[in-house]
Amino acid sequence: MVTKKELMAGGDVESRCLKCKQLTNHIIVAMVGEKVAKVQCNVCGGRHNYRPAEPIVKVGAPKTAPKGSGGRAVGANTRQIKTAAARFEEMLVGRDLTLAKPYAITATLQQGDLLDHAYFGPGLVVGATQPNKIEVLFREGSKILICVLGKSK
Repeated sequence: MVTKKELMAGGDVESRCLKCKQLTNHIIVAMVGEKVAKVQCNVCGGRHNYRPAEPIVKVGAPKTAPKGSGGRAVGANTRQIKTAAARFEEMLVGRDLTLAKPYAITATLQQGDLLDHAYFGPGLVVGATQPNKIEVLFREGSKILICVLGKSK
């Protein structure tokens, strides 16, 4: 008969350690209710949030921009995504998406141009933020991209 091990502060648990880059034994430092919150690695001594041996996968979570892409933080709430999608659809009324230019860093773009991004899909250039950057409205929200700016229309 298998019994469930009771977790408590000072006890041992396996956790994924980012310093060691592997699953190692840890001492439980803090608990929140019945859940492990903070742990200390027995190998490197580092303290960090508890990371279970098997990552928790959320089913049906909204697709968000990858870290470092200039988009909203991962986990943006659904209402913001729906609002951005509605604004995107509103701005594309009467526009032909087949005329969208493929996005490349070397592409020459200007405000009002439609572009087709390999990851984000179709987008509309809504402004220039710096000499070599544009703000593009995608279905998921606004992103800043690098490009060559064309002359204003």
